Amino acid sequence: MASGKGAMLEEVVRGYFAKQGFFAIRSVPLRFEKEDVTDVDIWLYGRQSASVRIRAVVDVKNKKSPRALERILWTKGLQTLTGADRAVVVTTDSGPHIIRFGQEQKVTLLTKAFLSRVERRFPLEQRISWEDLLGSIKSYKAHKTDGDWVRRLEDAKSGLISVPGFRAFNRALSGFAFFAERIQSRPHYAEQALRSALLCAAVGCVALDMAMERVVFGEVAARYEAIVAGITYGDNGNRQVQRSIENVLALIEESMENGRVVARQAREHINQRFASVRADLVAEYFSREHNASQLVAIARELDAAAHRPGDPRTSEISAEARALLGIFADFVQVPRRLLIRTPETTPAASSSSDSAPIQQAGTDTSGGERVSDSALESGKLL
Repeated sequence: MASGKGAMLEEVVRGYFAKQGFFAIRSVPLRFEKEDVTDVDIWLYGRQSASVRIRAVVDVKNKKSPRALERILWTKGLQTLTGADRAVVVTTDSGPHIIRFGQEQKVTLLTKAFLSRVERRFPLEQRISWEDLLGSIKSYKAHKTDGDWVRRLEDAKSGLISVPGFRAFNRALSGFAFFAERIQSRPHYAEQALRSALLCAAVGCVALDMAMERVVFGEVAARYEAIVAGITYGDNGNRQVQRSIENVLALIEESMENGRVVARQAREHINQRFASVRADLVAEYFSREHNASQLVAIARELDAAAHRPGDPRTSEISAEARALLGIFADFVQVPRRLLIRTPETTPAASSSSDSAPIQQAGTDTSGGERVSDSALESGKLL
């Protein structure tokens, strides 16, 4: 179960925003040049239309002395650093001066009275918490030396706020590839690997949706080319990587003996390496607006599957989510059967005494439906 009052409150608040239709994810690290700066308690992403996205940072504090004014300032700065559209502070503190200060800073405040209603409507049930997932991964004693499972999950999540566009997608899919391979090669921990792969895939969906925002009104061919270039080079439309490569090759050609020959050979090898990146698989599917428009909904579905108590059977997710997992599996070159699992395809070893199945603890039962309770609906914040 989520340990500590703060973590439990984060799960409740995450569930509340998930019910409003957001992709809501906890503990997103903010990094600068591989250095940890801080983390966002809850990060929100919503797609209201083809051209309108909302990003929000949520700071949650459940302490005897929450220092609400300080948290408002902190969260406002975090909003600026991450490029979020909204900032929300959840605090057990209250008082008219705190509310006024939040309003002046354009920071939404959730105070104790609101939290009391939320906690009654969103009990901790039917969802594995972030702490549960980490605890289960850490039951694998070699998780750190075997590629550092926790760090890879954090790397995938951090891309959402730490690196731009397609680089975030590539980072998430790198984690997806790692965990998908571990489903087969670490059968005693196949459940943990599958949950982690699903979470990375969910993050990848959101990262891809953000990256495609600038070409949303382009023709299919233009979107296709943008996705291919973005995934292949980590390019966000400025051709920075390609220009850097050409500058280096030009320098080799001009300054080395037989530089023209060396530069030509280097260019051929580089082109071969980039051609091996099957970006066309992703581009072919998501250059179609119908498929691209489902990315956030599928992300929420995969996130829910990753945190589902019991065996996270991906055979029960929607056809659209299974199709996306198939595209991602083909892209990273792992067998689809590792991700699209049924009870019959679950590795026998995953139920062995050496495995560490995750115990139910979690939060909401959200598959994405909106809150029907009128009191909470009237408190819709974003």
